[in-house]
Amino acid sequence: MRKPIPIFSLKNPRVINYAALSNKRSFARRLSNYPLKAEKPVYNFQILKKTAKTAVLIVAPETGRLPNEMGNLARYISCKCGGLGEVVSALCEGLRARGIECHLATLNLKKRFQRESNVDEGRWQEIRHKVDPEKVHLVSSSVFAHLSSAYAGDPVLNAAEFQKGIVNSIIKSVRARNGGRLILHSHDWMAGGAVTAYAKLRGCPILHTIHNVHTGHIPLEMLFGVDIDNFSWNIFYSEENGKTCIDSQATAIKSATLINFVGEQFLKEIINDYFLDRPIIPPSIRHEVKAKYSNNATMAIMNAPSPGISPERCDSLATKYGPDDNVMAAKKANLIEFQKRTGLLVNPEAILLYWPSRLDPSQKGVELLEDIALKFVIEHGDVQIAIVGDGVRHDHNHEEILGRIACASGGKITYQHFSEEISLLGYAGASDVFGASLYEPCGQIDQVGNIFGATATNRDTGGYHDKIQELRLKIDGASHDQGNGFLFQDYDSGGLWYGLAKSVEFHRKPLRIREQQIKRIMKEARQKYDLTTMVDEYIRVYERLNGGKPLV
Repeated sequence: MRKPIPIFSLKNPRVINYAALSNKRSFARRLSNYPLKAEKPVYNFQILKKTAKTAVLIVAPETGRLPNEMGNLARYISCKCGGLGEVVSALCEGLRARGIECHLATLNLKKRFQRESNVDEGRWQEIRHKVDPEKVHLVSSSVFAHLSSAYAGDPVLNAAEFQKGIVNSIIKSVRARNGGRLILHSHDWMAGGAVTAYAKLRGCPILHTIHNVHTGHIPLEMLFGVDIDNFSWNIFYSEENGKTCIDSQATAIKSATLINFVGEQFLKEIINDYFLDRPIIPPSIRHEVKAKYSNNATMAIMNAPSPGISPERCDSLATKYGPDDNVMAAKKANLIEFQKRTGLLVNPEAILLYWPSRLDPSQKGVELLEDIALKFVIEHGDVQIAIVGDGVRHDHNHEEILGRIACASGGKITYQHFSEEISLLGYAGASDVFGASLYEPCGQIDQVGNIFGATATNRDTGGYHDKIQELRLKIDGASHDQGNGFLFQDYDSGGLWYGLAKSVEFHRKPLRIREQQIKRIMKEARQKYDLTTMVDEYIRVYERLNGGKPLV
């Protein structure tokens, strides 16, 4: 039997340089003040392997600003968007910060990216052909290259092109790069359908986030080039206009390992058969959600607004402020600026009720606002109402109605088309941020309103039920100061009037009382709606999908 060969040992003087050894021993003593023990022979080696990482591929139709760690291409992909995009960008940033391998697949909205990055066609082509995309994977198609959003043009055709690119290329590419270890996180119906059905076929754990209950029915002929038969049993089929289609949202729910909603109450409303009398929740989606719920495969993770949306950082304001500043003075300065820029009567003492939502009669209750707005400001002489938002798609009817109401109000009501600058200034000047939603998966206007130092008023449904707590004060007999706004039950103009009247009653209280409560609300909102907390919750779900093991 062969004897092991020592690599370095005092017992083998032939391999020792004594002068060098003397220097090493002297240096070691100076460092440790301990005598250097004689080295023992090394008879074997153990190579410790680093634990393999599991990557996360986020598939989404839109994104907000991406972290630089996503690669050089990421800086050109950022775009202004709503809650879905902010969640996606926050996840990308949070996962990268924790050392998790994170990839994003989204649509190449070329013209929009060029405009928002201020680059021309020549420079864009140079970027696309010379810059390594690294962690950002764009699906390109002339179908949507010129569009402003994934939902512009023909959303179903956009979704078909997007899903084909993900299935035929991106999933296998990202998965192979990570040794087959991949979790797929799909957002909204456009990222579902064939994408999630194919990922399930390949054995990828899937988390599907439901931001709204809309769906898209993609005719099979639009998915030409995708081997649908290979994963047909993972698909929820539907029929539209005599054609066999994939119900993208229902298929995503059916294929997913876990699904999550962005608000707990809205999940309960689906399970408990709310809104059966209205065409809000498609039967296919309700059916698949109930199936997942019965198998303990549903959860709720609340969205958190971007940290950049705060009065401390917002460059659109006349005066920046935080909860430790003279809040009421700062809000008064912003109110005056907002009044000047929107045509309202300049009155620094006015109670500004602010509607920052789109004018959507199917969800947001804009018709209830139209019913009461003029009469409300007449009966409440110290109140002004501001509406900043656009109609839905090509429906300009409610824009025209609100414009006429504003003209008839004598400077007490203003209607403005959406612009980010005006919208944020409105939050800063508002006393109360309100809406009248029929249903709401999450909603963000109440969160942003609280962060900017306004109370929130809305109907007691979905996400607003989760987040708005009735404002009760110790001076009025409550055990302690609590709450951040006002809720009403009935989806009618009387319900909205009742909620706004309660808000006005609070905002007529003495300045000292109001400022104390507004500062408390601002501080509590910053603690409650924290992006880090949201990202941590998602990581725990990823680890559950990863067999209880960390991703790194």
